[in-house]
Amino acid sequence: MSRKINVAFIKFGGLSSGGTEKFLQTIAANLSGDKFSVDYYYCDAAPYVNSSYKHLDTDPECLKFMNERSVNLIKFSVGFKDVTVPTHDWVDTNFWELFKESNYDVIITGRAGHPEYPFYLIKNTPIIDTIHLNDATDNQSNIKKVIHLSEWHAKKWIRNGGDRRRVEIICAPYKIEKYIKEDYRKKYNLVDKFVYGFHQRDDDNIFSPIPLLAYSKIESNDNHFVILNGSKKYKEQALKLGLKNVTFLPFAKTMDEVYNFLQMLNVYAHGRRDGETSGGAIAEAMAFGLPVISHFTKYNNGHLETIGPAGKVVKDVNQYVKEMKKLKDNPSYYEKLSKIAKDRFINRYSFEKQIKKIENIIINVVNNKIEYNSYHWSVLLSTVYKIKFKIRCKLVKMAKILLNKI
Repeated sequence: MSRKINVAFIKFGGLSSGGTEKFLQTIAANLSGDKFSVDYYYCDAAPYVNSSYKHLDTDPECLKFMNERSVNLIKFSVGFKDVTVPTHDWVDTNFWELFKESNYDVIITGRAGHPEYPFYLIKNTPIIDTIHLNDATDNQSNIKKVIHLSEWHAKKWIRNGGDRRRVEIICAPYKIEKYIKEDYRKKYNLVDKFVYGFHQRDDDNIFSPIPLLAYSKIESNDNHFVILNGSKKYKEQALKLGLKNVTFLPFAKTMDEVYNFLQMLNVYAHGRRDGETSGGAIAEAMAFGLPVISHFTKYNNGHLETIGPAGKVVKDVNQYVKEMKKLKDNPSYYEKLSKIAKDRFINRYSFEKQIKKIENIIINVVNNKIEYNSYHWSVLLSTVYKIKFKIRCKLVKMAKILLNKI
């Protein structure tokens, strides 16, 4: 294809600072300008029908990021998001006045997985889905590829009924931009402390009691715990536990503040009630050479794959405490994991490599080159092996029965 490929990104609340939105922003802002012409459709947050849930609103820093990279932003309006219907339709929207399907070669989304407005009404243009939750699956015929950020997530999606032939696995591309450095350890009087901490969006639904509960077992004058953003429940928990060496930083308005926060930590002590399908915040922490501690959940455990040998995902509070102690008291162990974390970020989340992989997926979809990749073949071969194994077991069982009858 000699001309540029016309790509439309479409996302409700698409310029907010959520993980899904920032993933789409990063891709849209970094696709090759020589190969792709990009339009990014977004709206501000809107109320949900019969729900008190509030989606994150447009973030000034995200808007600035996209404008600085000359992405063509197209803002539409939505009066309400109707979550009382399965497709979460947009009410009082001018989206269709601005968007014309025939103008694009491919459409890229970021969603939870279920059939969703407006995509279930887009039937002719190829769609590339990026799935960030595991609520459901959608095998609509023009969804040509479904990108997952971990193999764990892809396998769960397939078990839920997703078409394995469409699966592509990438690691989210992250680039630590240049930032204005500030010594947060000096600023918060923590120069000589061993500092644990994490950052998280302000959402009571993802609050995990495990990190602070574990810290309460080892709190001393030579260590400290710092939380950036996060639910108010963490402050309530710290008060209830009687913790003295915990600091809650003001809400971060820029990535400079997030990076300076990470720079001050010794350990990224992660916790989240519903776990992670991948864990972008964890990946960013590893870029700063931070060993990571987290815990399993009954929902999502994609962070186990993200962390790998750069830390430990534990089963309970006691194991969390043990790992906190080991990282603080064993310098050689700490240095080993710190190096692994930094190397893992460089090798696994290579910005250029992942962007190139996404570009190739788009080109192949547009050129109708939908082929099995190595992941598809490995899954298929594994399935064939399992079937053969079951058949062999049945044949052996039948042989034994016949021999017993002779």
